[in-house]
Amino acid sequence: MISELALILIKFLLFLLLIFLTWFLPGLIFIADKKSNPEEKILFSFVLGMIIFSVLGIFLGLFRLRFLLLPILIALCAYSFKKTSPKEIFLLFKEILKEKVFKVILIIGILIQGFINFPSGMRYPEGYLFWSSQGHDGLWHVALMEEIKTRFPPKNPLYAGQPLFNYHYGSDILMGEFYRLFPFLGSLDLYFRFYPVIFSILLGLGAYAFAKRRWGKTTGYWAMFFTYMCGSFGYIYSLLNKGPLFTGETIFWASQGNTILGNPPHTMGIIILTAILTALQLWQKEKKTNWLFLIIFLGFGLATVKVSSGLVFVVSLIIAGLYLFILKREMALLLIGVFLGLSNFGLLKLISPRAESFLIFSPLWFPNNLMTARLGNFDWELRRQHYLWVNTWKSWLRIIQLEAEAIFLFVVGNSGLRILGLFAIIGKVFKKIKEIDVIDIFLYSVLISSLGVVMLFIQKGLVFNLIQFIQIYLHFLGFFAAAATVWLLKKIKTKATRAAIALLIIFLAIPTAIGNLFDFYVRSGPLAKVSTQEIAALNWLKNNLKKEEIVLTVPFQGQAEYRYKNQPWPISAWYSTPYVFVFSNRYAYLSGEEQLMITGYQTEDDLKIIKSFFKDNSQESFLEEKNISYIYARKDELGENFLKGRSYLKTVFENEEVIIYKVIK
Repeated sequence: MISELALILIKFLLFLLLIFLTWFLPGLIFIADKKSNPEEKILFSFVLGMIIFSVLGIFLGLFRLRFLLLPILIALCAYSFKKTSPKEIFLLFKEILKEKVFKVILIIGILIQGFINFPSGMRYPEGYLFWSSQGHDGLWHVALMEEIKTRFPPKNPLYAGQPLFNYHYGSDILMGEFYRLFPFLGSLDLYFRFYPVIFSILLGLGAYAFAKRRWGKTTGYWAMFFTYMCGSFGYIYSLLNKGPLFTGETIFWASQGNTILGNPPHTMGIIILTAILTALQLWQKEKKTNWLFLIIFLGFGLATVKVSSGLVFVVSLIIAGLYLFILKREMALLLIGVFLGLSNFGLLKLISPRAESFLIFSPLWFPNNLMTARLGNFDWELRRQHYLWVNTWKSWLRIIQLEAEAIFLFVVGNSGLRILGLFAIIGKVFKKIKEIDVIDIFLYSVLISSLGVVMLFIQKGLVFNLIQFIQIYLHFLGFFAAAATVWLLKKIKTKATRAAIALLIIFLAIPTAIGNLFDFYVRSGPLAKVSTQEIAALNWLKNNLKKEEIVLTVPFQGQAEYRYKNQPWPISAWYSTPYVFVFSNRYAYLSGEEQLMITGYQTEDDLKIIKSFFKDNSQESFLEEKNISYIYARKDELGENFLKGRSYLKTVFENEEVIIYKVIK
């Protein structure tokens, strides 16, 4: 284990060098001569570089010229060094790293966010272990990385032979193309340990860069704090119900910022959105066209990275543009907003033709569900139903009161101590309305639109999936909370009282963020595993099957708690995941059923046939129709008489846990 950790550390250091060369330096070419702070230059260079890398990967992939990506990147690196000397680059990083408070918050933030991911997907004596949802959500992205490494455009790695659609895989292109160039780093280490570090750095750096320029350095530090460490008020509910202090992240529904790295598209979307906000701030100050070009480039296809970020960005930019047009008759921002709205809509329709069909109008579903399913307040729902039945104007006043209670708990509970930011917003709107500028309008629009979607809609297939929109609201509300905190502390004259209030704010903000680590690793262990026996079987598939040969696996059955005493359970019993594809790099005919449902694939007929095949051997012709060559199964997934009457199957691999059959054609 120690030697494996040492190898991971060496690979991580190599990873840092490679992203510096392939992401940072190409981006720096376009930023080096721009007037901006060191943290802004570093942020813009990395984000620009990530997008340049992805765009090159897309175009070269479409024209079957993927072999040119590395030479082009080498040429860009050489040009970047010619334009900016190594000494200047060194001084750029030195300038920001000399800030001790920045470094401390950054390191703590990386650890708090990263340890949600770091232990998963690592090989332990009993096999590969996975905590929380990493065995499902994480392996979905690893599967996409493996698929993009092999071909572009990618097919769906969960459904053999099917095209990939209805999914925003922009971030997966970035991760998959990088993995294709440097496969020795390993997809599991890249996804669970390396990418989270750079994404975490960019989240904190973006918060610091924007808030520092907007409100000052101290506010920048607090913006980092709220980004990394502020959670919900779920711990208050836990304490009121005699539970522990350090718990309760999702009591009020939303996952918090400290767990966002488990969703790379969402993380990358927020990183880009923050970089755009920072560029908008520079444009407002300097009125130079180059910042508008940067906004256009960063936002051109944001919806393909994450639909939520793209939608919120376009809506907010158009509203900010309207504000400038009405107030100052300036058209530029409005025209850019409309143009980027069209570009994002067009690109999204290419990869997700039916994206809008996933929205279901269901006002206040989340607040209402919070009151019953999360807080267990069924009396609230009974009263609401009673007043709906009465249907008088007085009863509707009572309904409004009840709904207001639910909305209040939903917003405040999820906001946690970020709720301080609302006071900063309200204070400016009512007391300093003449000082409101385009940045305020953009941010207010971000907050209202991201929260508004959650209040009005649910998602077809997986109703609660749209809750991710609220994480955008939480992230940017944290900036206002930072400003409010600094304002409050400045009002306090004595150092001792100021320090006490600062410590109180920290204490009230962090319990659920710390609680996640307790929930993951103290109160619970890993939830799923790919055992050493399964790894041996999956390696056999990898070494003996041709790339195009398809494997049939047993559909997810559920009810693992009745078959296994303790977790971690075998991953196939725990959830529907693409683990066979990830570990063997061979297509399972159909896996990850829930993800397929979320993205709108019609799998019902195939699933019915597959289940029938494993149950009673009534669908033998299905194997030939779908060109299935092998069957992979854990022995405890098959009935005792599975082979009875199946002379067309030949055992080619078997160990204590797994059996593999070849289909004789």
